Parts: sequence; structure tokens; C-alpha cells
Amino acid sequence: MILKSIKNKLRHKLELIITDKINQSKKLDAETFENWIYKWLYFQNYEYVKSYTPQNTYFEFGTGWGGTLSGFLRACNRLVVDYNFDISKIKIVLFDSFKGLPEEKGPSDVNPIWGKGEFAYSRDYITDIIKKHNFPLENVTFIEGYFENSLNAENFEKIKKLPSPSIITMDVDYYSSTIMALEYIRSLLKSGAVFYFDDLYSFHLHPQMGQVKAIDEFNQKNEGTLNPL
Repeated sequence: MILKSIKNKLRHKLELIITDKINQSKKLDAETFENWIYKWLYFQNYEYVKSYTPQNTYFEFGTGWGGTLSGFLRACNRLVVDYNFDISKIKIVLFDSFKGLPEEKGPSDVNPIWGKGEFAYSRDYITDIIKKHNFPLENVTFIEGYFENSLNAENFEKIKKLPSPSIITMDVDYYSSTIMALEYIRSLLKSGAVFYFDDLYSFHLHPQMGQVKAIDEFNQKNEGTLNPL
């Protein structure tokens, strides 16, 4: 009984250590993304490119639990504090089913870690995150639904009225979702737009899998090129 008690205590202590390490890693990732966003917001608004580069329109494909969105909002608030930036200039468009991942559409989507229904967080949950960061909700457009339904002509008419996207986050995990999103906004893109692909390494950069395959196909059409930074 004593030995069992010691084992349970050790297991509990190990679980606490692992949880703490995971949380530290998540915090570091969040801070790194926030700093990356801050750099580009500053560059697009205050450096020499400001007269001819896209500015202040953020597209996010796949909001999930709101981690990257939170990083973007924190970066915006830092810009307000540091440079008296007018946050009302920022427009946000969020593309998500709010029901989690769809079914895989082929071998290039299949990952052993996730599948249908993963990363399901409600629109209300994401709305609360936006409110907590004191960002004006009237500047946020929600495009809700699985991409095969929501990336349609009606919603395209809505988003093309906005300034050209300047920062785009792709956090959709699948090849099929990534290529659909890229093709949907292709005609809106201008030189200087910056992409963040969250899932490049999910398939170890395999050229026929996931986001790497989607980027390659997008570039092969020679209608604009996504270049690594």
C-alpha cells in the first residue's frame, strides 16, 4: 500500500510537471506569434512601404480556440499603446464552421492526431475573446460554415468591399481546406500581404500533404507567388 501511494504521488507530480511544461510552451508560442504580428502591423503602417502595401485587414481561416486571434488582438492593442494607433482602422474577417474540423477529403488531409469535430469552439466563445480584448465587434465579419458552403459568391461580395487583406492566418489543418481558402481569396491579394500558415509542419513538410501541397499548387498557377519569409 505504501509503495502504491508513493507511485501515485510520483505520477501526480510528473503530471503537474508535464502540464506546466506544456503551458510554458503554449505561452512561448503565443508570445512569438504576437510579436510576429506586431512587427508586420508596424511595418505595414509606419515603414516606407506604408504608401503601397496592404494595411489593417486581417483574415483568419480557422479560429479554433482563438489562440492566434488573441495574439493578433494583443498585437493591435500594443500598437495602440506604443504609437497611439487608431484601432478602428483594423478590419477582421473570421472564417470557421464553429463546429470543428470537417471530414477529410482525401489522403492529403489525413493526420493521425486530429479528425472530424476537433477544435470545435462556438461563435459565442470567440466573440467573448474579442470583447475581452476591447476590440470593436462592428469591425469583425464572421463567415460561418464549412468552406464548401461558406466560401461562396454571396460572402465574397461582402469581403471584397473591405480593403485588401494585409495579414492572413491559415490554421485549417487540411490540404483541402487550405487550397479552397487560398483560391477563394486569390483575386483579392496584393503584393505585400503576409501569410501565417500554422500547420506547415503537421506532415513534416511532406510535399504531397497538408498546407505544403496547397501552397505549391497555388504557386504553380503563376498568378502570384507565396514566398517564404
